[in-house]
Order: sequence, then C-alpha cells, then structure tokens
Amino acid sequence: MRAFLAATFLLTAIPVAALAQSGPGEAMAARLSADKPGNIESGAYSAGDAITFSLEPYGEKFLLRFEDNPETFVLGMDRVALGGRELKYDTGATAIRISVWGGMTLYTDRTPGGLPATRTGEMAPLQRQRVSESDLSQALRDESSHLAYAWKINVRFLVSGAGDKTRSEAFETLLNTDAAIARLVAGPAGRKAFGKRIETIRLADGQKPGVALSGRTLTVRFVPVKGPLGRLSSHAIAMQIGKLLSVPEPG
Repeated sequence: MRAFLAATFLLTAIPVAALAQSGPGEAMAARLSADKPGNIESGAYSAGDAITFSLEPYGEKFLLRFEDNPETFVLGMDRVALGGRELKYDTGATAIRISVWGGMTLYTDRTPGGLPATRTGEMAPLQRQRVSESDLSQALRDESSHLAYAWKINVRFLVSGAGDKTRSEAFETLLNTDAAIARLVAGPAGRKAFGKRIETIRLADGQKPGVALSGRTLTVRFVPVKGPLGRLSSHAIAMQIGKLLSVPEPG
C-alpha cells in the first residue's frame, strides 16, 4: 500500500502535458532519472543531539567527515527503489540514505537504526595539513605509544618511500590504520590475535590500496597521487586485517 501511494504521488507531481506526450511509464522514468548526484547538497549537517558532519561531492563520489574524527571517508553512491539513493563506505556498508524527496538518514556504529540528518549551512573549508619529516616520525612514535598504553599491544610503525609529496598521504593512512586497529582490538579475539601475530606495521605507497601480512609485518598500501581515493578507510582496513587474522570485526 505504501509503495502504491508513493508511486501515485510521484505521478501526480508530473505535468499532465508530459504524461500525454510520453505515457505514465516514461514519465516516471524521467522523474526518477532527474535525481542526480549533484542534487545532494554539500555543506554541514547535524543528526540527533550530538553528531555533526560535512558532506561534499568528489567526482562521482562524496567525502564524509565527522566533526570529532580526523578521517575523511569516501562514499560511493547506489540508487535504490523509487529514486532514493544510498551513500556507502568502501566496505559496502550504508553511511547515508536519501529518499527521493530529499530526506536524509545517517547510519553509524552506535546508531545502526539511523538518525534523521538536517543540513545546517555551509561547511568550513578543509585546511590541508603540511606534514614534515619530523612530524611524521613523531606521529609514528605516538601511535606505537598509544597502542601500548590503551591496548597493551607492542608494535612499531614504519613508512616506506615517504618523500615530500607523499608524507601527507602517509600521515592520513596512519590515522586510518590506527582507527582500524582500535576497531579490531576492541574485541578480545581481535586483541589476542593482533598482539600474537603482528609486531611491525609498514605504510607503503603502491599502485593499489590494500592490506597484506607477511610474517609478523602488516603492510598497509596507499596511492599518494589519488588523494582520498588512494587509501582505504579505517572500516575497510579493520575488515581486511580481521580476515587475515581470521577474527571478525566487532559489530
């Protein structure tokens, strides 16, 4: 019944002249095809009482950033029934659902049922951070110390081939990797397997982003020239490490 009422509403919104020329089926198709990625407004949004995020187009994809999280998520887009759209993480999980009328729902780990989201205005310009060699070296040491303090896991971080043009991307990949490890070791099985199997984490530029395990060294690859598209999200890194260690990512 809901699907019938929704379809009836859409048809009545189409001018009568258009129906006379093309017929109901073609008119419906024209209405739905009019919903393009550009119709999703960039800007700042809020969901619930405490979640603030920004959304902006990035080619055929979108960039999602939460106010309290340094990570930039790259979202792909799928169309769903009746002209709605879903923006998805690189794991395939839904981040945002948008109805044909423009209503937006945000999905997070803590709110799997979704929260209505509302655009609140323009977003602040992203300030790209310049990362020096000493900055990156300090960040690697900080992440090792953080894992040892927070999770009692002793690993060292290394970066391969991080020149002037790749340090920023290596730094972003480091942040995503640290967040991924935190997701994985939040469960006892993941924490035990990670501590037992991995002692070195190497960040390396490559031709394709990915994760590999050789001996006790975990390599996380990124592609500097592709920017955000050249690195995996923390969600995807956690999922791939979990598969390599044969442990599920905590739900």
